[in-house]
Amino acid sequence: MDIISELESEFEALRTGQLDNKPAEVVRVEHLGGVSFLADLVVGSDFVAGTVDQMLLVFPTSSVVMIAANVMPELQQKSLSDLLAAQRNPVRVNFSLRNQLRKGWLLSEHGPWLRIAAERKVVWCPISVVTLIEVSAVENL
Repeated sequence: MDIISELESEFEALRTGQLDNKPAEVVRVEHLGGVSFLADLVVGSDFVAGTVDQMLLVFPTSSVVMIAANVMPELQQKSLSDLLAAQRNPVRVNFSLRNQLRKGWLLSEHGPWLRIAAERKVVWCPISVVTLIEVSAVENL
C-alpha cells in the first residue's frame, strides 16, 4: 500500500471512528508554528504527517525543527507534491509570506506552485513557503 492510500485510509478510519484497538504512539513535533502532538506519524521524502483531532496535519520538512519519538518511522518515497496532488480540494493551507503567517484553501497543485484562495483573492505561491497543511473532511450541506 502506498503512503497516500495509507494516509487516506487512516484518516477515513479516524473520521468515522473505525480505528482498531491498538494505541497509537503520540509524537511531539516542533515546527515553525509551534508544537503539535501527532499520532500515526509518516515521514515522506520532504514532509512529516500525522493525525490529530480528526485532521491530518502535514508539515514540510523545512518547517520541522525537531521530532521527539521513541522510533522514527521508515522514510517513504512519496513527496509533499504527491500528497497534495492526491487530495480532494479544497484543503486548508497555512503559508508564510514575507514572514507573516497566512491562511487559505488549496485549490490546485501545479508542480512546485500552489494555487490558493486567500484573503478574497487567488494567489500562487511555491510549495517552499508552505508551513502547514490541514486536511479535514469537508461536509456538503
